[in-house]
Amino acid sequence: MSVVSVAVKSQSLCVVSSDASSLAKAQDWARFLQAPLNPTDLQNYFFHFHVENGSVFVKDTEGRKLAIDFDENHLDYQRRGHRGKNELIAKALGVAKGTKKVLDLSVGLAVDSVFLCQLGFQVTGVERSPVLYALLKEAFAKTQKEELKSYELFHSDSREFLETQKNKIEVDAIYFDPMYPHKKKSALPKQEMVVFRDLVGDDADAAEVLRLALQWPVRRVVVKRPMRAEELLPGVTHAFEGKVVRYDTYVVG
Repeated sequence: MSVVSVAVKSQSLCVVSSDASSLAKAQDWARFLQAPLNPTDLQNYFFHFHVENGSVFVKDTEGRKLAIDFDENHLDYQRRGHRGKNELIAKALGVAKGTKKVLDLSVGLAVDSVFLCQLGFQVTGVERSPVLYALLKEAFAKTQKEELKSYELFHSDSREFLETQKNKIEVDAIYFDPMYPHKKKSALPKQEMVVFRDLVGDDADAAEVLRLALQWPVRRVVVKRPMRAEELLPGVTHAFEGKVVRYDTYVVG
């Protein structure tokens, strides 16, 4: 599948690199992101995509930083003491029914994707934000974790991916974790999440994505929801409930 970048038109973005050894990589990402490299008017750009000394990260004008590193584990990428096949997410995806290959339709910061790999699933991921895709691509290339070496990441809108890749990619189950709408009374999340939400916004098309996912030849589709949220679409076969979230499972085949 060819990957075509979409410019970050609604979010003023530039690429920054002061390291000569990183300049070639910075130029590649600038082309992909369709963003200027080292502009003289840095103050006019809300997001700065840094490529410096082997590190890639994003900062906004408030100085908030977003970086993805699966080995440093600051976002709980290495969950210890997990229950393996007894984890709710594993049960929801049908690990007991033979599910091995999972398509993650909204990778985001890849916390769930990495956990699924840790649980032994073979995961293919889709991320529509070009900036997040770039951060993820670098993180997967850099990681020393063997279970992540075979991860396949696509840059695409989930709806387009589902429409164009149906019957072309073999998976047993689909996992979907749409962004939840902002809540005015919720506590301000950590700095990474502020930048993350500014980059990706909310998934207003989540129901349509789910409709398309349910048309794929898979055993089941799983949607992660807040405990008190309504079903994204009717027809949930079983809900695997935790303390904060639940996994709504649609058995398809």
